[in-house]
Amino acid sequence: MKITRKSSQTVLTIALGAVALVAMLAVPAQAMGPTPEQLSAAGWTCFQPPIAPPTIVCANPGLGRPFPGNPDPSPAYTLLRFDLDGNPLGKVHLIREDLYAGQPCAQAGGPYLFNPRIGYYECFRT
Repeated sequence: MKITRKSSQTVLTIALGAVALVAMLAVPAQAMGPTPEQLSAAGWTCFQPPIAPPTIVCANPGLGRPFPGNPDPSPAYTLLRFDLDGNPLGKVHLIREDLYAGQPCAQAGGPYLFNPRIGYYECFRT
């Protein structure tokens, strides 16, 4: 069988189309990410903070979560935020009060907001 330039282009086009299709189908599965239930099962601390609107926040098991009166508070936290149905909303980045130097929140461009209950400045990122 003789391979022509046109048949080579056809094979290449089909192969690239297949790769693109697989990539498009894989993206939604990755975008969903883990649920709070899956994270809890893997050792994460998931809780509903006492703020409005109600959400679920999950903290990495290696760092835990911020709490008032912590004798050894972490310099920063990055927490995952979900709605009450377990759909991902984004991340909350926290910087300890004594370390915040006025840097802007990456998502909104404004300053971090201070949460006096835990002593951290926070920035919500989608």
